[in-house]
Amino acid sequence: MNELREYQIPFVGMKLGLHHFNFELEETFFSHFEGSEVSKGKVFIDLEFDKKERLFVLKFDVSGSITTECDRCGQEFDLPIHGNHTLYVKLGDKREEDVDNEEVIWIPESESVLDLAEIIYEFVHLTLPIQRTHPDLRDGKPGCDPEILKLLASEDEVAGEDDNSNKDPRWDILNNLNTN
Repeated sequence: MNELREYQIPFVGMKLGLHHFNFELEETFFSHFEGSEVSKGKVFIDLEFDKKERLFVLKFDVSGSITTECDRCGQEFDLPIHGNHTLYVKLGDKREEDVDNEEVIWIPESESVLDLAEIIYEFVHLTLPIQRTHPDLRDGKPGCDPEILKLLASEDEVAGEDDNSNKDPRWDILNNLNTN
């Protein structure tokens, strides 16, 4: 039994035009994908499915929040995410001009169902920011745990002292060029 069956859209017999689908993703969805960067959270997918004769235009609106570790302090926090993605699905055999186009996928005409589970999974991960840090507080200070930030600052100071004592004088000439 396919546990991700709810992410399959039977398009045969569907009328031409716009259709809307909504999906809610939680831990159970992400647990089906090995190595997922997301394990906890609640993400909503609003899908606009425009069916044309031999083409489907899918517009995904991804929003919600995931639980992730802060890149600065290492503490878990809820990170809000939002993104929009468009995918074109064509019926038939893949054409050479679309080989390198990641926004176009081809499915055989014999198919009757479009499985979106992996596509949704990928779009959620594409929506994740590269750097994940606590949002700043209202006063502009970092939202990270202040005790951890103090520890990190003291480690940076110690590392900085070591760097100066082991400084290679051959780099001085190049560093002087960089100041102009």
